[in-house]
Amino acid sequence: MHKKRLLHLALTSLLAMTAFTASGAVDEDFMRNVEDTFKSADSAIGLKDAKTATSDARELEKLFKEVTDHYAQKGDAAEGVKLSQKSVDLSTKIVTTVAAKDFDSAALASAELGRTCKTCHNVYKQD
Repeated sequence: MHKKRLLHLALTSLLAMTAFTASGAVDEDFMRNVEDTFKSADSAIGLKDAKTATSDARELEKLFKEVTDHYAQKGDAAEGVKLSQKSVDLSTKIVTTVAAKDFDSAALASAELGRTCKTCHNVYKQD
């Protein structure tokens, strides 16, 4: 499990270094907020802090819905819509698995969420 945590921390660090190109409400500051909320949720899952993990995951659901709307309105960004919707779904999975006190499944969902974010950032990063 320790190796998974280190890998996950490396992924979140990579996300911090990746620039995100977007306009409107979904800008760099917005994405920094998403990243900070994700890191908090991930840490809370590791600490088995259900209250914080749930609160952060619910916030992530809202934030990723905004990202989904952003890409839907942008047009010609089907991959962005797909990845941000997957992020909403994974955030919801974190809420449900934490509620069931299944922190191992929550950690897996969080790790997948980190990979999904990285994929989106690779597609929509600034050149």
